[in-house]
Amino acid sequence: MDVRVQRVLFAGTSRLTDVAPVFGARLLDALLLPTAGSRALSALFARRNRRVMRRAGALRRFLVIPDIHIGDAVMTQSALTALRDYFPDAEIDYVINRAVAPIIEGNPDATRIMPIFSGAHLPDAADLGALRDTIRSGGYDLCLSFGSFMEPEDITDGRQPFISFLTHAPTLLRNEQSTAQINHFSYQYYRFVRDVLGMVARPVRGQCYQGVRATFSDRAIGEASRYAAETGLSSGAPVIMINPDGACRFTLLPFEQQSGLLDRLAAETTPDTTILLGAGHSWEGVGQRLVDSVRSPLRARLRIIPKSMSLDAYAALMDYADVFITGDTGPLHLAAARRFSRSGHHRFRNRTAVLSLFGATISRLSGYDSSQPGYLAANQDAPSWCYVAGSRCRNVTCLNKYFKTCRAVRCFEGVDVADLAAQVIAHLSAPARPAPARAEPLFAAGGPRSPGSPQA
Repeated sequence: MDVRVQRVLFAGTSRLTDVAPVFGARLLDALLLPTAGSRALSALFARRNRRVMRRAGALRRFLVIPDIHIGDAVMTQSALTALRDYFPDAEIDYVINRAVAPIIEGNPDATRIMPIFSGAHLPDAADLGALRDTIRSGGYDLCLSFGSFMEPEDITDGRQPFISFLTHAPTLLRNEQSTAQINHFSYQYYRFVRDVLGMVARPVRGQCYQGVRATFSDRAIGEASRYAAETGLSSGAPVIMINPDGACRFTLLPFEQQSGLLDRLAAETTPDTTILLGAGHSWEGVGQRLVDSVRSPLRARLRIIPKSMSLDAYAALMDYADVFITGDTGPLHLAAARRFSRSGHHRFRNRTAVLSLFGATISRLSGYDSSQPGYLAANQDAPSWCYVAGSRCRNVTCLNKYFKTCRAVRCFEGVDVADLAAQVIAHLSAPARPAPARAEPLFAAGGPRSPGSPQA
């Protein structure tokens, strides 16, 4: 879809719910879900993909193109695993955001990590030009795109076999009508690639989706461990880590509610609990503002993580946290990822509980929850919870948060701060349990396990 068309379309849907929040939301869902999620549209896209796959010929070189953001690079690694299910000896190049490259490098399923994207909300001319040059010179048998902001004609000519995950969108929308299917992007990326390859080939191994992962250098681990030692996190006392930042105003818990939650956590957790706060990148200075908003006797328990800390060290630091709290943004997926040392010299705990707070966006697509059906659990030996705020106008078009233009942000109208704090405190108070063994894939050939069963 042309970006200009998206801007006009989603500005129109935003205007509708501005004027009539409840009626507008119901009307949009009633009109769009049956059409955009129809089986007829899925069948049409499947026929198109089958034509592409039949002319692709021998499949030896692949290019995987996630969306341009940090979290997308983490989640789309599952597509690499699906390719290896069919072609274990293929060359697989992975184009990603430059900022997250140090966390993705070392993925055993990628032949080459290619840090091309600059990190803006939308791909710019330089991003598209670099990607176009990569495809032109790469000799790829198949390009798989998982981005929603670029068309094949922007980066390829008509001769390049090219499959877009957007052709799977009707299936995602239908899945939202039932909790029988895990509908998280990461798992659906994996299923989609297997379905596409299954049109022309047979897998050499069964389904072995392992959940999202992150891989760290000794430098990043050292940077995180030095900060942890300076802050006194090595004593075994409880640690809460909060990301107060967000990708846009529709996914960002409002300041007053963040302040209320922080104040409660500082007041009601045990005196030896440390609360780490992100300084703020998109929302400049939010960390210090939050500290200043908390009652003065409680501020000594709060620590602001330096803005200068590298992203990979920040993600490695998450392993010290017993609970990580965030909205729907890149650090959510970093916290949920299974952490590995690239050199093998360090062993991560991987026991971080993840609490994600959702406003506009569809929680099952990118949230993690180990107790609710239809959700993917975080890839940690700890619970994960997805909290969906009350909103009168939430509807299917909220999925495209970057093109929504609502004047009134109603995404977090209903948030029970006391309940959120109680959830965190209950987890910190629970007796420690031994980590389950992880010898099996998260989802084996029989499909996803029921909520509450041990993760692999």
